[in-house]
Amino acid sequence: MQQSALLAVGLAFGAGLASPAYAQTDPQVQDTIQANGAKPVPKPPLQIEASLEAAYDDNIYRVDDRTTDPTDDIIVTPTVQVTYDRDNGIRRLTLRGLAGYDWFTSNGGRSKPRFEIEGSGRFLVAGTCAISPLANYRQQRADYGDLNSATENLQKFSTLGVSADCKRPGLYPVVAWQRDTTRNGDGFEYADQTSNRYRGGIGYDRPSLGSITAYYEHVTANRPGLGLENRSDAVGVSFERSVSPLTEIKTDVRYMHVDSTSAAVGEYKGLAWDLSVATTAIPRVKITATNERTIVNDSLIATGFAIRTAFRLQADVSLSELTSIGAYGEFARRDFRQDAAIRPFSYTRDQVKQYGIVLRRKLNDRFSLEGGVSRFDRETNSDVSNYGATRVTLGITMRS
Repeated sequence: MQQSALLAVGLAFGAGLASPAYAQTDPQVQDTIQANGAKPVPKPPLQIEASLEAAYDDNIYRVDDRTTDPTDDIIVTPTVQVTYDRDNGIRRLTLRGLAGYDWFTSNGGRSKPRFEIEGSGRFLVAGTCAISPLANYRQQRADYGDLNSATENLQKFSTLGVSADCKRPGLYPVVAWQRDTTRNGDGFEYADQTSNRYRGGIGYDRPSLGSITAYYEHVTANRPGLGLENRSDAVGVSFERSVSPLTEIKTDVRYMHVDSTSAAVGEYKGLAWDLSVATTAIPRVKITATNERTIVNDSLIATGFAIRTAFRLQADVSLSELTSIGAYGEFARRDFRQDAAIRPFSYTRDQVKQYGIVLRRKLNDRFSLEGGVSRFDRETNSDVSNYGATRVTLGITMRS
């Protein structure tokens, strides 16, 4: 049954590759071509997208196949997304809403709706000074990579924040505040958290140099289900510059001190960073490399916090104006700071390897196809909750 469904979608995808096409490239390819000198294509303020994706996953519960037989399934996901984007140079407003449903054809109890609503903007208030608000709400099923069993958890995330700056050549101030919440289903209340992030700093902008900002940041993350709070203070410098018309560099390096109200969780003193280099120096190819180390307070595993270090390399190739292919590889490691007296645990760190390939094809000015294969492998330091999973996806998108 599952093989027949995949074959049918595969034949449709293959037919799309062979069919004639008459319109612009898809957004990912368009970005690559624009970076190589083509004029951007104007978009209407209101855009509506409807998509249908079929995915085959050979280990939906992310269990260790050495001890448990993995369960495979085909997941069909219809999605509708509405976006409104308006920018007149003085005011920019973006509104986005998404609704979808993940239907597991053989394991209906796993099926869950997904919703996301987001609003953001940037509004000039005096000269070059601007205020940028942000609000977001998201509801989705939990990642089984952190559950490793046939257990259900519907997660709800929200973000509310605002930043302000007076960006101009020379020195200018920057301030920001953001509140993030996570709420979980029954049995996972321990992972609920509310965090508040405060940042203030001084920026400096110069066309020949780029933009650089020195800042101080304070974060509090409250875990009411565990009765503890994590706190962090950081002093850092961020830098952004287009070193050429084809290459852009973004860096953010900071020294952090993170601790918890639980002495058993301990503390972290050291560097954290977010580094990114993107280039289109090779015609019709965009290469992006990133490396980051961050503190993660929101986790289904750690009672305290996690130190996450990740490396990612991605390449997107425009084979033609209508066809593109992308490939990526990522390695991520998490070190968990725990308190066994609050909640027992069986490992203190893990590492996840992800890699995959994606093929995109524009059929006409409204329809596009996308298919891909991805692989996930996880290992823990105690040989518990390891897993491997392969996922194959085929989908079609219609744009207004």
